[in-house]
Amino acid sequence: MAWQRQRNSVWAVLVALVALAPACSLVEPEPLDPPAVSLRNLEPEALGINSQVFRARLGLFNPNTVPLKISRGDLELELAGVGAAQGRTIAAIEVPPGAEVEADIRVTTHLLRDGPALLRALSGSAAQQGIAYSLSGYVYVQRRGTDRIPVSASGRLGLPVPGQKGTDPAL
Repeated sequence: MAWQRQRNSVWAVLVALVALAPACSLVEPEPLDPPAVSLRNLEPEALGINSQVFRARLGLFNPNTVPLKISRGDLELELAGVGAAQGRTIAAIEVPPGAEVEADIRVTTHLLRDGPALLRALSGSAAQQGIAYSLSGYVYVQRRGTDRIPVSASGRLGLPVPGQKGTDPAL
């Protein structure tokens, strides 16, 4: 009789564990803070009459206590107040907690349409001070599914000064 009660207790515990297992997967992970983003460099990749493709180098800092596994990102780049380009990540990116990595995105613009406004913005002292930029969009982070996290950044991107060799356009 005692062994039957013990067996029934074991079965009751097993049934309870099986019933609770799916509930554990419903617990939401802690919310993620967006990565801090900065534009480090912008260089031409393919220039055509209808569109131009640039490779933009971004710095991504992860302020979270867990790694950010970014499957993709969709960003808009504005240069000197001109909505210049739409961008996408080139490859998946993993940013360890508390660390910074660099990643490339490919941005496409239409200089025939936006070029005159950009040239006006760059005239004067912009080449020495750098060009103002802003980035906005989303990164898609893999967790128990895909989370879409908004990102935004702004700053100044240093431009190469004509006639000076060895200058780093990202400074």
